[in-house]
Amino acid sequence: MHLKTLSIIVGKLTLIAGKILKRGSSLPGMLSLAVNPHILNKLTYPKIKLFVTGSSGKGSTAKLIAKTLKDNGYSVCFNDMGSNLKRGVVTTCIKDCNLRGKIKKDILVLEVDERYVKEMYKAIKPDYLIVTNLTKDQPPRQYNIDIILKEIETNIPKETKIITTMDEPYLRNFELDLPNKNIYFSVDKNKYSYKKQIFENLNTYYCPKCGKRLTYDYYNFETLGKYSCLECDLKWNKPEIIGTELSLEEGTIKIGEQVLSIGGDMLFNAYNTLASYTFLKELDIEEENIIKSINTHNHNKNIEFVKKDKLYKALNCKAENATTYNACVFKVYLDPDLKDVIIGWKEISRRYDHYDISWLYDVEFELLNNDTLNKVYAVGVDKENIKKRLLLANIPEEKIITANTLDEIKEDIIKSKSQKVYGILNFDYMDPFTNTFKEDKE
Repeated sequence: MHLKTLSIIVGKLTLIAGKILKRGSSLPGMLSLAVNPHILNKLTYPKIKLFVTGSSGKGSTAKLIAKTLKDNGYSVCFNDMGSNLKRGVVTTCIKDCNLRGKIKKDILVLEVDERYVKEMYKAIKPDYLIVTNLTKDQPPRQYNIDIILKEIETNIPKETKIITTMDEPYLRNFELDLPNKNIYFSVDKNKYSYKKQIFENLNTYYCPKCGKRLTYDYYNFETLGKYSCLECDLKWNKPEIIGTELSLEEGTIKIGEQVLSIGGDMLFNAYNTLASYTFLKELDIEEENIIKSINTHNHNKNIEFVKKDKLYKALNCKAENATTYNACVFKVYLDPDLKDVIIGWKEISRRYDHYDISWLYDVEFELLNNDTLNKVYAVGVDKENIKKRLLLANIPEEKIITANTLDEIKEDIIKSKSQKVYGILNFDYMDPFTNTFKEDKE
């Protein structure tokens, strides 16, 4: 029996066993690779192939695209089980191929880890690559964004079209470094935009072409905005896809005259949704059908509820990523009401064995230090480290409370004079937040 066929059979049998045992994993891909390490090179792929990568947002972006494609009559091979490393990609492809190795789907949609995408290019030549963003993320693993940029650029086929936002000057490096066609989208100036930079701990102030400091007409968030370089010809250019009239309160943005759900009330929701929309438009799907599908599937994943006239809102925030944290801090900063803020986690990462907290010092906690802050609670294993960072932001010590668990602060929060409670929380505190403050345990 040919190694390719044996590899496929082993993977499919493992998939069946996992289904019987009700366990999803990347084990089928791992075993297929053990039989044939080059199995991805041996498969026949759909005509259209999309990779989605970036520091954050790649999973939700890829999932929205896959759902919208299915709504519009396409069959999709998609790694919806969540593993974006090589073994996860193999599992996905084995699931949807026949014994000859042909994937009988119209489109391949793969969420791919930014450090592994260069390996995927060797076997699967994507027609499109979406890069959601490139930010400081998981410092012990990723080091810095220049390294991640080079990782994504390495081995990329020159035919691959790259979809990114025009609003981030750092992403213009793809245009400067590679011959590939770049397709851009943008979030227009809106009521949350600002003229003077409020985020100080950034590392992409500078022109990617000549290295001089950029000038901005306005900022949407961090270095996202309308920029130009006074020393060379690099500047923000109007892209074909522009989202206008952004409303975070409503969770919407407009494309032309049509209202598009952004799937949340955070700015990055708008950017991820526009990335999805831009790709789908490339396939010539009717705009009305794209918007209808996106509006059906795009829902706010943050937790929000009212208990005894107090609003509780948990913002799911990826630890080790200062930009994600800044997006949450910015959300709290925009709210004029008196609030309590909870910051914490049980563990930083379940995948990597380290406890680096250097990223805390790139988060603009200084924005919380105003009259609308009642108290801020540092909770969990790093409560003292969080407190030190908050003190460095000049937040008065009497406003900072440390605790080991959410239960310890429950009564204090309930009795607080604040109108709102924001949790800027890692994934492991999202359910406990609801269980602690929403459910009555008496």
